[in-house]
Amino acid sequence: MKKHWMKKVFSVLAVSAMTLALLTPAMAAEEAETKAAAEAEAEAPAGEEESGSGEEVSLIEMTLSEDESYYAAEMMAGPNSMLFYHPTPNANEELPVNTTCTAPVFIVFGEKDFSEEAFDNFAKESGLYDIAAEEGSSICFVRPQGEAWTEADAAAYEAIAGMIGDSSTNEHVNGFTTGFNFFAGGMTQSITGTAQRVYVYGIGEGADFVAANLLKKYEQTVTFGDGFSMVNNLSAAGVTLLRCQDASMVEETDIPVVSLHASKEVNEALEKVCKNLYVSRRADYLEAYEKLTGLFRRQAGVIVPVHDWAAEGIVEKVETFMAKTSPDNVTFPDAEEHEIGYIVYYAEDLDVKEGKVPLVFCFHGGGNTALYEAQATEWPIIGKEYGFITVSVDLHHPNVPAAEVAQLLEHLKEEYSIDESRVYGSGFSMGGCKSWDIFEQIPELFAGVAPMDATTVPGEDSYNNKVENPNADVLLPVFWVGGEVSPLPEMPFQDQKCVDRAANVFAVNKVVADYSGVKFEEKDSWANKIWGIDGDITYVVPDEKYFLDSDLTVHLFASEDGNYYTAFASASNQSHEVYARNSWAAWDFLSQFSRGEDGKIVIAEGNGAAVAEAKAE
Repeated sequence: MKKHWMKKVFSVLAVSAMTLALLTPAMAAEEAETKAAAEAEAEAPAGEEESGSGEEVSLIEMTLSEDESYYAAEMMAGPNSMLFYHPTPNANEELPVNTTCTAPVFIVFGEKDFSEEAFDNFAKESGLYDIAAEEGSSICFVRPQGEAWTEADAAAYEAIAGMIGDSSTNEHVNGFTTGFNFFAGGMTQSITGTAQRVYVYGIGEGADFVAANLLKKYEQTVTFGDGFSMVNNLSAAGVTLLRCQDASMVEETDIPVVSLHASKEVNEALEKVCKNLYVSRRADYLEAYEKLTGLFRRQAGVIVPVHDWAAEGIVEKVETFMAKTSPDNVTFPDAEEHEIGYIVYYAEDLDVKEGKVPLVFCFHGGGNTALYEAQATEWPIIGKEYGFITVSVDLHHPNVPAAEVAQLLEHLKEEYSIDESRVYGSGFSMGGCKSWDIFEQIPELFAGVAPMDATTVPGEDSYNNKVENPNADVLLPVFWVGGEVSPLPEMPFQDQKCVDRAANVFAVNKVVADYSGVKFEEKDSWANKIWGIDGDITYVVPDEKYFLDSDLTVHLFASEDGNYYTAFASASNQSHEVYARNSWAAWDFLSQFSRGEDGKIVIAEGNGAAVAEAKAE
């Protein structure tokens, strides 16, 4: 088989997927930094770009195979040579919504060194080709530095995991993400996918190498411009071993492990140290992926599930809508209309045509995606249990202002039987900012919002532009969530604009408690170190499924009519992250509210103050 792709070695200055998810909202939230980045990107020349660290970044070029079934390029993974392999057609390019933040990255350590033809044969015969194409993914085939695998080759894994980039706002072509790196100060390129779903495959001697070197914790420290540092866990979310002969060096691990065609002794050794283990005598990679490997991802260092919606009885429909471009749209200022991609989720037995069901919009973080937001928040699962439709809007920031959310709502009411008195909105980071846009611009269309991990300046939208006639008197239930150890401004103790937002919510919702005495410069003497003042009622929601060291402390504030429309909640040991527990708690609060025909908020019978008092007990 002759060579049919370009050999090209390149260096990548990239940020891990988790870091990008963290950075993008922070940068988008600050007008000056966003404008500076946009100007720098507009002025950047094509081709090679000088990074802020002085390191040249060479942008990779892919070559299509002779049979047009995949794109490929040879490149370096740290000290190791690697073939990068991207099946085509691929969901990464084909779907109308973005797959970057949910697409896994497959890393294969083969039997010594595969031939170029063997790479393609293995991908297709193993089924990894089909999985990668469906998931929007690529496969990295790593070669050993010498004649056999050694401990030194583990650097290849660290290099690949560190060059995964999942920012949905960048350009994604044939498995690579190209965009502006705020840290580097120039254009960079990274592997499209998420570091939360790195799946490693070891075959023969490669399996022994993986068992000895990669079934352990890998971390990356990232330092922000202000000196703040955070540690990202880049450990694999799944490992598959074929014909492993030595598992004696494997220590206790949370990494899910698949053992195929191994001896009884090897499997017994793995069983002692692996929390999740699947064993089979057959070398069936597809079956192993469905049974174990593809079921998990790693978030904030913790192994959490990847939800299979169909298996859980949930319908998932990717749809599009042509919206009339609103005057405040910063992405399509000259277009009369533009397309909005979104995903609809509902229980397969829910009557969405005649049933008059509630609707929850969820909005992802800047750089994230609608697919990821649905996975991480578990809104579709909550919707299945409580009988509502979830709509996750893709690339809503900066593509879909609040006025266009209102258009999308009207469209959805034509397609589904929506109970328009029970429409809610929630979002993480820039999605939280979108929730505040709803609060300020179209509150009369909603029965409640749950902004999470973000705050905007009252009177300004999520694009930092002034809002005409911001909401001053339309009461809207609010469940505001922030992470107590987040480096970003999410709650009053972290930034003046959060103090201003809390005062604004108190005024709109006619809260009895006086917030005027809360001054940011006096936060060291606040009665409540996070919110400034304590709620009239406080209760705690533990995380009993995933992040067991985190509790959500909820403060309820009474309004003039004696009911509780305002909830401020802080999550202990939570950084700038999406925790599903927060969504469940938000629905527990918001679900009691609806908006009556007269425009006023109605509380379900038996709820309201009585339920609030019960929570306190």
